[in-house]
Amino acid sequence: MELDDVLPRPEHVTRQARFVAAPPAVVWEALHDVRLSVLPVTLALSAVRFLPVVLSGRGVGQLHDRPFLDALPVPLLASDPPSAVVFGGALQAWRPTGGDDGPALDAEQFRRFTQRGWVMAAMDFRLTPRGNGTELSSETRVMSTDAETRRRFDRYWRLVRPGSSAIRWEVLTAVELRATGRL
Repeated sequence: MELDDVLPRPEHVTRQARFVAAPPAVVWEALHDVRLSVLPVTLALSAVRFLPVVLSGRGVGQLHDRPFLDALPVPLLASDPPSAVVFGGALQAWRPTGGDDGPALDAEQFRRFTQRGWVMAAMDFRLTPRGNGTELSSETRVMSTDAETRRRFDRYWRLVRPGSSAIRWEVLTAVELRATGRL
């Protein structure tokens, strides 16, 4: 499954990629093994972002040590080992407490979801063989379900986009270090 299959016309896109001197199967395993405890930037930014959630009494324990992929705010839509993993869901991330829980959606439901007041967020990690290693890339796409939500999310995205990109870079680096035996 490709991001174009679930969110073909996003309003916001970020992309990161890096070369890892290891075969795709090793990089795949490392991607799934990277834990939050080795991601200090991710933990710090998540703690700041989720402070209102924790103070409201929701989300206690969300930042404990677990695999990064298990801590994503959107569920798994597809996995094609060792080539790609795709996540996606409906969010109200701009709200201080994270908004309502999004509806449980499979890939087809996600594609068709249009209920007002939500952003559709999709993210992938792709592993592409390159020479004697693997290109590991990540792309995040977001699309609003209505104009008012887009205005609200646009303001939020201007603030959090640099941190979101920093998290992806940190994850790609941690995967590289783990896959090459340096972590």
